[in-house]
Amino acid sequence: MSVQSALTQSEVQLLFELASKVSEGCIIEVGSYRGRSTVALALGTQRGKQLPVYAIEPHERFTGLLGGQFGPWDRVEFFKNMLRTQCAETVRLLNISSEVVSKGWSQPISLLWIDGDHSYEGTRRDFDCWAKFVIPTGFIAFHDSLDEKLGPKKLIDEVLSSGQYQKLSQVDLITVLQKNSD
Repeated sequence: MSVQSALTQSEVQLLFELASKVSEGCIIEVGSYRGRSTVALALGTQRGKQLPVYAIEPHERFTGLLGGQFGPWDRVEFFKNMLRTQCAETVRLLNISSEVVSKGWSQPISLLWIDGDHSYEGTRRDFDCWAKFVIPTGFIAFHDSLDEKLGPKKLIDEVLSSGQYQKLSQVDLITVLQKNSD
């Protein structure tokens, strides 16, 4: 897959495999950039139960915690990538911030992929907005989850200590949690 991203091929494969296994509700992606992870999720669910993939990405000017520059120019590449990979019919781009979208949300989520604002506050906000919709035994995956200086690592430690989730796997910089059944 030749979509620009910081994801490794192993991470892309993990997202594909997770998306191919889920069977109900939908898939939510927080942070899409140019769509590499979006394509992996969409192709995975196309092989599986063909669930919709909601890509939540404002595509507004933003300097990431690691110094990356993001903005409207990435939206153009996102659309090109969805068309080129034949994922446009599976993916629904929500070009607005996570906390705004989640206020009106009601659909169950079987896979939540969090790769947006990597600050603790941003990661916590995205988790708090969406985790309540994740079905029992559903998955939450975080990118950049190993660096103690980034928000995902701290949040994962807190979430695991709550007893509501268990660590399912880790591939490169992605950690996957599974929600315990009720």
